[in-house]
Amino acid sequence: MAISVSAATTVPSSLPRPACQKGELKPKHLLVVDLDGHVLEGTGKASSESALHLEIYRKRNDVRAIIHAHPVTATALTVAGIPFRPDIVTEGALVLGPVPTVPYAPPGSAELATACAEAAEGADVFLMERHGAATVGRDLEQAFYRLETLETVAKMYRDSLIFAAASSQQKNNPAAKAQPLSWYLKQ
Repeated sequence: MAISVSAATTVPSSLPRPACQKGELKPKHLLVVDLDGHVLEGTGKASSESALHLEIYRKRNDVRAIIHAHPVTATALTVAGIPFRPDIVTEGALVLGPVPTVPYAPPGSAELATACAEAAEGADVFLMERHGAATVGRDLEQAFYRLETLETVAKMYRDSLIFAAASSQQKNNPAAKAQPLSWYLKQ
């Protein structure tokens, strides 16, 4: 499937069962759409999140791939209201750059698409509050590596917050024994 600079590949919103699992998608389940969302190749209706992708492609001429996913740990930081810190490790700072969080807007809404495109103007990676994340790149490999790095750094950040809470508890009460992980998560 050859795709021109003025077209984007997207996933249809209504996939036949049992192929509706994202891990089981085949090329026949993909659509090629123009930057106005009109289907050029394939059958079906474009995903409700297509506008998010198309708005980013309109704003960023250098982008050739966008991945929108729902990484658990990175998304959980937005649920907790904790700003993402890519600079806690060197790889995060170098690979991710700034990682803004787009304020909550309903999935599939024009408001979300616009806010994400604005975030993508100054970042290659951004979070969507209580929703997920998007990464962009010159190709799928770069966008995927950024997504993988985002979740890895988010896990490190989460763990560092847990360990810092445990350390603080130990300093305040040296005789205290370490608590189960579930106890620290409730703090």
